[in-house]
Amino acid sequence: MDRPTVERLVETKSLRTSQLKTQIKYATPSMHYNSDSDILMLMYVPPSVETVVHYIDKHVALLYDPETHQVVGFQIEAFQRSFLPQHASVESAWKLGDLGQELQDLGDLSAAFDDRKSQIARELTNITEYLIDPPHTPHPVPA
Repeated sequence: MDRPTVERLVETKSLRTSQLKTQIKYATPSMHYNSDSDILMLMYVPPSVETVVHYIDKHVALLYDPETHQVVGFQIEAFQRSFLPQHASVESAWKLGDLGQELQDLGDLSAAFDDRKSQIARELTNITEYLIDPPHTPHPVPA
């Protein structure tokens, strides 16, 4: 299902990621996945904080603070259906089958889950930085 075209409130290049890069190093994001709608939301602010959704491609949106334009999270539609198959690094972090450690108790599971959320956040940041500013391909010089 295609989403209707929405006019952007700001240009993508005016969004700031400095706060996001700091939070990725020191904070654990909140994450919510809705399997019925296949939407993943990952945020570094509480859900009650006002954010603006800014799509950077068909499925990926940045969530940003409307006053500072700081990116504070991600919203990804068709997450398992379309996004994961195209992004192996996120897909491997999403799957719990290969945690690589033996879980002794609920504390271990909680720590492993927080680690995975942080890993997903780092991978999403790398992907969105690429989508915001893809590497420029040099054009061939005519002879």
